[in-house]
Amino acid sequence: MVVAGVTASAVPFTPAVTPVEVDPLPNATDLAAERCLLFVASARTREALYMSYSGRPSGFLGGVRGQKG
Repeated sequence: MVVAGVTASAVPFTPAVTPVEVDPLPNATDLAAERCLLFVASARTREALYMSYSGRPSGFLGGVRGQKG
């Protein structure tokens, strides 16, 4: 499976996230939902997962490390 474009400007999808200045609770909920979408995309892989980005990677990739198998 390939998940392309996991950049800071695309993931999380900014229009789907309530700004923290507007309301912190919906902001946290929206960020969790966006993180879940990326998790589901990666959890459904059967053999290999490739994630790509150009420029600055998404902050959601902070704990992910590349491995070659």
